[in-house]
Amino acid sequence: MSSAYAKRFEAVFLCNHPKGPKMSFAAAAKYMHKSQTFVRKWVTRFEDTKTVDNLPNRGLKRGSLSREDNAIVQLYTKKPTLPLRKARAMLLKKNINVSIMTIKRRLKEENICWRSTIQKPLLSLKHVEKRLAWARENVSRDWDNIVFTDECSFWGWLPIKKAWSIQKVPYVQRTVKHAIKVHVWGCFNVRGFGTLCLFTNNLNAIKMKKIYQRGLLTSTNKWFNKYNEKWILQEDNDPKHRSRLCTEWKTANGIVTLDWPSQSPDANPIENVWALMKQKLQGKRLHSVKSLSNQIRRIWRSLPVSYAERLVENMPKRCEAIIANAGDWTQY
Repeated sequence: MSSAYAKRFEAVFLCNHPKGPKMSFAAAAKYMHKSQTFVRKWVTRFEDTKTVDNLPNRGLKRGSLSREDNAIVQLYTKKPTLPLRKARAMLLKKNINVSIMTIKRRLKEENICWRSTIQKPLLSLKHVEKRLAWARENVSRDWDNIVFTDECSFWGWLPIKKAWSIQKVPYVQRTVKHAIKVHVWGCFNVRGFGTLCLFTNNLNAIKMKKIYQRGLLTSTNKWFNKYNEKWILQEDNDPKHRSRLCTEWKTANGIVTLDWPSQSPDANPIENVWALMKQKLQGKRLHSVKSLSNQIRRIWRSLPVSYAERLVENMPKRCEAIIANAGDWTQY
């Protein structure tokens, strides 16, 4: 029973129940710290209906017609960034006189809420065509021998995006101008997560080659050499990956690279790993590179093999989503 219903039954018991104290409305209201109007209302309601439920058809009467509701929804379907005041002005031009609160209620009924936007890269026609061709070519691929890789940056002062707070009393977070930052390179396969490489300086071709040797080969030797399996490297089209030094090193070591379309972070499942790790770091206040690095390594080591398996198993669906959107961006 909710607290609201408990208070209603308490009023009935104090004033009207045969085994109750038979208080007056004023005495019961003082005892319950409620108004006499509240006590009188629910005692009278119980006498009439033998219940303290709300009456049907209570509340505000609907302030708009079905035709007007459809016009509101259609307006925001076409222009989702439209301010409420401007929307009301546009509706007035169509002889639809509704308040801003009515517009908000109709949108809420259709599950249209004021949400954070999703930022996606701007795709040219060339990008879209290459993404579509790549998805069609790889939708039926066996992804178990693919090693997914990427780089990411982590800050030691990540703010919390949302928090519960009292109305009109915002939750304040202190920020710093130049928070410490650590760059990471990571890889994973259906067999689990590999060696994580951390660095603080800018990444160049020379350092990328060392990461290949220290991180990539260490991980692939553990995953594939035992079973003498061939594997394929997945990486984006960053200039460092395609540099002459790195290209020659990969050729000399017999590493085959998967053809990858430009502007396609939504096709790389390791982006989900970075997002999860940043979520786990939110709200932490780390003041040194060492403490931040330790936290990153701890989170990376805690990632289960089952998570890597789910990400790899989901690759055909990513390709299907790109095909369904004709090469355009997807929700991944």
